[in-house]
Amino acid sequence: MQLVRAGERDALSLGLPEIARALIITGPHSQVRAFDAAADQFITYGPEERAAVLAEVDRFLTGLISELELWPGDGLLPPLFPQA
Repeated sequence: MQLVRAGERDALSLGLPEIARALIITGPHSQVRAFDAAADQFITYGPEERAAVLAEVDRFLTGLISELELWPGDGLLPPLFPQA
């Protein structure tokens, strides 16, 4: 993450489809509507689908962490109590 913040590397890609990304971005109580051209109708995705996406991300990260340790990097946030 430190390398990402410094602009030296890309962020960790989860490879999520557009609807999954939209569900995570919009928040826990939002809905995402998408048009299904094959069915000629709108489909509404909501909190249940968002929870399923987050569970999938959790499984992915849990597996990744079991293989190697993730380190977010130093200096991501300023110190709470700066030393004088």
